[in-house]
Amino acid sequence: MKKFEYKFVMISIAHLSKKSFRLELDEAFQKWGNDGWELVKMEPIPSDHIMFRDSKTDEFFTVFKREKAE
Repeated sequence: MKKFEYKFVMISIAHLSKKSFRLELDEAFQKWGNDGWELVKMEPIPSDHIMFRDSKTDEFFTVFKREKAE
């Protein structure tokens, strides 16, 4: 049976507004992909912690997974 490991990353909207951070994040995602990590979920986290249609997002919760080496 396959076994997996997971990586959880929070990404701030404030950081995403900075071009240098977006480039750094792109490099990180490329490296993680090359290391076998797959982005399986990216979900906005509302700042008011209530899931309303017009709520403001301050950050994203991301989940990566890859198969464990036996």
